[in-house]
Amino acid sequence: MNYDLLFDRADKTTVEVAVIGVKGFDHSLIVYGSRNDRISIRVVCGRNVERCREAYRHIGVAPDMIEHCKSYEQGIKAFKAGKHLIFDDTLLAMRMPFDVVVEGTGNPEASAAHALAAIENRKHVIMVTKESDSVVGPLLARKAREQGCILSLAEGDQPSLLVGLITWVRAAGLTMLSAGKSSEYDFVYDVQRQSMTVLDKTVSIPDFDKVWNLGEDVAATLGRRSEILSAFGQRALPDLTEMGIVCNHVPELNPDVPAFHCPVARTVEIPDIMCPQQNGGILAGSPRIDVVNCLRRTDEQSLEGGVYVVVACDDEETWQVLLEKGVPVNRSRSAALIYYPAHYLGFETVFSILSIGLLGLPTGTFDPQPRYDLVARTSASLRRGSVLQAQGHHHTIEGVEGLLLPAEPIGSNRQLPYYLADGTTLKQDVEPGTYLTEDMLEVPAESM
Repeated sequence: MNYDLLFDRADKTTVEVAVIGVKGFDHSLIVYGSRNDRISIRVVCGRNVERCREAYRHIGVAPDMIEHCKSYEQGIKAFKAGKHLIFDDTLLAMRMPFDVVVEGTGNPEASAAHALAAIENRKHVIMVTKESDSVVGPLLARKAREQGCILSLAEGDQPSLLVGLITWVRAAGLTMLSAGKSSEYDFVYDVQRQSMTVLDKTVSIPDFDKVWNLGEDVAATLGRRSEILSAFGQRALPDLTEMGIVCNHVPELNPDVPAFHCPVARTVEIPDIMCPQQNGGILAGSPRIDVVNCLRRTDEQSLEGGVYVVVACDDEETWQVLLEKGVPVNRSRSAALIYYPAHYLGFETVFSILSIGLLGLPTGTFDPQPRYDLVARTSASLRRGSVLQAQGHHHTIEGVEGLLLPAEPIGSNRQLPYYLADGTTLKQDVEPGTYLTEDMLEVPAESM
């Protein structure tokens, strides 16, 4: 695809963008999006006004062209004067005359309020906050359509990248057996030291050479690897959250098991593992969605939280040629790996902005359906009066795990989507293995 041609418009339209949050993902969007002459980022929202001001200074905005706006009238006047606006009142900012807002707070409650306010003001929304998208994404998308605007996934995050790769596979005429993503952090094996490192944690594992190769019994090897690497977490809540969102955008995809298999696997092994059992893999059927923990040596390329689709090798000549060119094909020559080996976070989101602003198309689907819920199940005993709060980098609730199950209506004695539990208080004691339901929780009156 030629992106210059794809986004070329004779009228040279500039897409006006608001960004909610200035750290991490949004930081790279602000830096690189400001270099695209089809994008103008002149509305930034955040509780820390000085940090927002610094984000503008970082991209070369003169101090006298930055204004902290506290009223609608002040904001409109500053916008018309060509200034760069800062709002610590995000709901007020949604009334400004921009085209697209990128919601990247990561806060389930706040992001839902921000997205709804944007839609009610007929703004397109790019949803980076997967925590709220996993609960109300399809509902917000419907509300957006009713207002004549779009709710989109964010290119640069795995849900949008995977939907894109799946649609590429469809357009190419290939048959999908499975799809998924690599977890965020690789399992890096040091052959010389006989140790494994994940992030800043290193563990000595002298027996790992015995399971480096997949072996004839795929499931047994994966089980042994998991056991040897039990000191490391092998399931991460954000991965299930993101893949649940993909299920809502791709109706033929289903989890094989609610907690996912999450094998520790080398990239070249994915087509051997993530294919149906009759093809030598571990899946009960197809097409299935899952997550892989990328296993590699210190001198090998990372999968970098990338996305993949395993396809059927249903034309012998085609796949023989591709095998000779180095495409990963499984041992039974029945499945092959198509993959995008990275996700580049915020600066890829410019493609969502341009797609919506210039083409009127989301990087996802127009009509996601609430097919799967990431549901909340206790992994520890929790006492009455405990406040359930999503915290930390992965936005997890202590003592509560997530599982991907077919969606059900919300109500008493029914499974509760994980992030609906955020900010609630337990009305009773609960034991490990309990699915949280609405009647167990005291919900704040002001909750979205």
